[in-house]
Amino acid sequence: MNYSHITVVGNATDDAEKKVSKKGDVEYATFDVAVSDSKEKTAFFPVVVFGDFSDTVARYVTKGREVLVSGRVRVSDKGRFSVVADTVRFGNDPRRSEEPA
Repeated sequence: MNYSHITVVGNATDDAEKKVSKKGDVEYATFDVAVSDSKEKTAFFPVVVFGDFSDTVARYVTKGREVLVSGRVRVSDKGRFSVVADTVRFGNDPRRSEEPA
Protein backbone atom coordinates (compact mmCIF):
# COMPACT_ATOMS: atom_id res chain seq x y z
CA MET A 1 0.00 0.00 0.00
CA ASN A 2 1.39 3.40 -0.97
CA TYR A 3 -0.60 5.86 1.11
CA SER A 4 0.39 8.59 3.51
CA HIS A 5 -1.76 10.88 5.61
CA ILE A 6 -0.72 13.60 8.02
CA THR A 7 -2.51 16.05 10.28
CA VAL A 8 -0.63 18.90 11.93
CA VAL A 9 -1.82 21.64 14.24
CA GLY A 10 0.40 24.65 14.77
CA ASN A 11 1.01 28.24 13.80
CA ALA A 12 1.79 29.71 10.39
CA THR A 13 5.35 31.03 10.31
CA ASP A 14 4.51 33.70 7.73
CA ASP A 15 1.63 34.87 5.54
CA ALA A 16 0.54 32.34 2.92
CA GLU A 17 1.79 33.15 -0.56
CA LYS A 18 -0.35 32.73 -3.68
CA LYS A 19 1.49 31.35 -6.71
CA VAL A 20 0.87 30.14 -10.26
CA SER A 21 2.63 27.19 -11.90
CA LYS A 22 5.33 27.84 -14.50
CA LYS A 23 2.89 26.84 -17.25
CA GLY A 24 0.31 29.20 -15.77
CA ASP A 25 -2.40 26.57 -15.52
CA VAL A 26 -2.38 25.74 -11.78
CA GLU A 27 -2.92 28.14 -8.89
CA TYR A 28 -1.66 27.24 -5.45
CA ALA A 29 -0.75 28.72 -2.07
CA THR A 30 2.18 27.87 0.16
CA PHE A 31 2.98 28.43 3.83
CA ASP A 32 4.86 26.75 6.68
CA VAL A 33 3.41 25.48 9.95
CA ALA A 34 5.49 25.40 13.13
CA VAL A 35 4.57 22.65 15.59
CA SER A 36 6.09 22.56 19.09
CA ASP A 37 6.08 19.60 21.44
CA SER A 38 5.93 19.70 25.22
CA LYS A 39 9.74 19.93 25.41
CA GLU A 40 9.76 23.12 23.32
CA LYS A 41 11.26 21.43 20.27
CA THR A 42 9.82 22.82 17.06
CA ALA A 43 9.26 21.12 13.71
CA PHE A 44 8.41 23.02 10.53
CA PHE A 45 6.04 21.60 7.92
CA PRO A 46 5.88 23.19 4.45
CA VAL A 47 2.29 23.15 3.15
CA VAL A 48 0.88 23.55 -0.35
CA VAL A 49 -2.80 24.03 -1.23
CA PHE A 50 -4.01 23.64 -4.81
CA GLY A 51 -7.09 24.86 -6.65
CA ASP A 52 -9.86 27.25 -5.70
CA PHE A 53 -9.24 26.93 -1.96
CA SER A 54 -5.78 28.45 -2.45
CA ASP A 55 -7.42 31.91 -2.72
CA THR A 56 -9.02 31.50 0.71
CA VAL A 57 -5.82 30.17 2.24
CA ALA A 58 -3.78 33.05 0.80
CA ARG A 59 -6.27 35.50 2.26
CA TYR A 60 -6.68 34.07 5.77
CA VAL A 61 -3.44 32.29 6.68
CA THR A 62 -1.31 34.97 8.27
CA LYS A 63 1.83 34.86 10.39
CA GLY A 64 1.08 33.42 13.81
CA ARG A 65 -2.41 32.17 12.95
CA GLU A 66 -3.35 28.78 14.32
CA VAL A 67 -4.10 26.25 11.60
CA LEU A 68 -5.04 22.59 11.38
CA VAL A 69 -3.77 21.03 8.16
CA SER A 70 -4.74 17.57 6.98
CA GLY A 71 -3.43 15.99 3.79
CA ARG A 72 -0.81 13.73 2.31
CA VAL A 73 2.96 13.78 2.34
CA ARG A 74 4.72 14.52 -0.93
CA VAL A 75 8.45 13.82 -1.27
CA SER A 76 10.43 15.54 -4.02
CA ASP A 77 13.18 13.95 -6.11
CA LYS A 78 15.68 15.68 -3.80
CA GLY A 79 14.14 14.05 -0.72
CA ARG A 80 12.39 17.15 0.60
CA PHE A 81 8.88 16.72 1.89
CA SER A 82 5.78 18.90 1.96
CA VAL A 83 2.19 18.46 3.01
CA VAL A 84 -0.33 18.63 0.16
CA ALA A 85 -3.38 19.86 2.05
CA ASP A 86 -6.84 18.45 1.59
CA THR A 87 -8.18 20.46 4.54
CA VAL A 88 -7.05 23.67 6.21
CA ARG A 89 -8.97 24.92 9.23
CA PHE A 90 -8.33 28.36 10.61
CA GLY A 91 -7.88 29.00 14.33
CA ASN A 92 -7.09 32.13 16.29
CA ASP A 93 -5.51 35.03 14.47
CA PRO A 94 -3.14 37.03 16.71
CA ARG A 95 -3.58 40.13 14.52
CA ARG A 96 -7.27 40.37 15.42
CA SER A 97 -7.90 41.57 18.91
CA GLU A 98 -10.54 39.84 20.99
CA GLU A 99 -10.86 43.06 23.02
CA PRO A 100 -13.56 45.59 22.09
CA ALA A 101 -12.21 48.75 20.48
